[in-house]
Amino acid sequence: MLAAKKRFDLFKPMKFKKYFITSIFIAMVLILIVMVAATFHILKITHDESLKQRGLELASILAMDPVVIAAVEHSNVTPEVSIRSYIENLRAQTSVSFIVVVNKEGIRLSHPDEHKLYKPFVGDDLNPVLSEGIKVSTFATGSLGPAIRSFSPIVSNGEVIGAVCVGILTQKVSLLFLQSNANLLFVVILVLMIAIFLIIMVLSKLKHTMQYLEPELVMKRLLEHDRIFNAIHDPIISVGNDFTISAINDIAAQILPMGSMSKTDYIGQPLSHFSAALSQITKACNKEASSERIRLGKLDYRVCIYPWQVNQEQHGYVIIFLADMALNELKKELLHYKNYSEQLRSKTHEYSNKLNVLSGMLQLKHYDEVIEFIDHESKGHQRIIGNIVRSIHNSLVASILLAKYNKATETNVRYTLDEDNNFQDYSKLVSEKLATILGNLIDNAILAAWNNRNNAPPEVQVYISDHSQHIILEVQDSGAGIKPEIADAIFDFGVTSKTDQEQSGIGLYLVNELVKQFNGSLDWEYTENKTTLFSIYIEKSEVKRYEAESHHHDY
Repeated sequence: MLAAKKRFDLFKPMKFKKYFITSIFIAMVLILIVMVAATFHILKITHDESLKQRGLELASILAMDPVVIAAVEHSNVTPEVSIRSYIENLRAQTSVSFIVVVNKEGIRLSHPDEHKLYKPFVGDDLNPVLSEGIKVSTFATGSLGPAIRSFSPIVSNGEVIGAVCVGILTQKVSLLFLQSNANLLFVVILVLMIAIFLIIMVLSKLKHTMQYLEPELVMKRLLEHDRIFNAIHDPIISVGNDFTISAINDIAAQILPMGSMSKTDYIGQPLSHFSAALSQITKACNKEASSERIRLGKLDYRVCIYPWQVNQEQHGYVIIFLADMALNELKKELLHYKNYSEQLRSKTHEYSNKLNVLSGMLQLKHYDEVIEFIDHESKGHQRIIGNIVRSIHNSLVASILLAKYNKATETNVRYTLDEDNNFQDYSKLVSEKLATILGNLIDNAILAAWNNRNNAPPEVQVYISDHSQHIILEVQDSGAGIKPEIADAIFDFGVTSKTDQEQSGIGLYLVNELVKQFNGSLDWEYTENKTTLFSIYIEKSEVKRYEAESHHHDY
């Protein structure tokens, strides 16, 4: 049973520490093996060449020894001449394995093994030395085994009379190589031990930083934290000591002045960029918990600010928003929803009457009148849809244009899309921001046109195009225009020309901030036709830059 459990444990996933050490250790060992193998191979070649050179030098010296020359000359006349004792005494003073002297017939005159004297030399590598008088060094196998053999001819009176062979057995070659490179092996082992020590040090630091939790558990907790953070219905913002936003939940992203932005657009941005008042309140806390009241958009909030500390070290602040609406504000909200309900009831009644008219015409078989009635009711809607389908290829922008047409129709504001509209598709992030810009401008235009209905027929005109190198968005309304006293500050947060019940002061501020992200321009003018025209110009190259930067941040 115990053995079975051990076998089962082998298939369990390794802990991060064990996995990290094992992976890095294997990688380091493989790298070291490849590097050491390549280095040793190069060193071995160099070492062998050095031994060959040393052997040739010793063989050349012995080939010029008068004793050796005299013995070989005598051997060529009288067989069984030996200089073994003389040569062996010389060999004992060197590190070579053997020295063999042969006459012109290849008969040995010296050899470490006395029984092999006067016998023919073993190996064809001697032939070119005797026949051509050249020096050579080879790897070959002789009577003593494989060895490096270096040959030098013995020359007398210009004639090759014999040869000297100096050899080092392969086993001894390897031993000499290991002795000369023992320090390198020690360095390899030392490097490996240092690498293991550094791996353990890095891992310990990493484990301490991660609170000794496995990465899988850290990731799981981060996901849980994100889900819980966004599930809280109260807006929460976390800022660092430099008062830049480090975290924000979904509901908080909606109430800040840039509420149509994605949450990633807030991270790393200074809090003062979105609310100077909130930033000042937070800075005034002086590392102590505090509570203040602040107005954002249409609602008042009680803001609770808590210092964020870890191990007695200040890291920033956590800001929690609690809705603080008075009774009259609640009544206003209730009245707004009641009016909206009445409007829906009125529209339902209106369409019910139209269906009754159609039913009556059908029962009386007035088919031509039915067709004319339906055509009259649907002509404007179909014209708008046809324009959008034909010229707008961006689904998000097309949706916002159609939605605002429905809103304008409900408030009896004429809504016109230019026949020359043309708009291509962009990335989801860019399309969302462009749709937000258009939505806010058209909402303002519809409200302005409706408020000025007693002076001019309420009308809104929209033109969008990206034919050239620019994206052009234009929204024109028949409203009364912008009051001179707020004209210079119309794009500031909280500045509005609407009544208190409708006040916001966020729409144009949001539009301006989004246009700035594309380095575009936002202008307005009161035209000769007594209409207010808002124009936006954005270079397509800036859109591509923004898409590239957003893609880089995602990774």
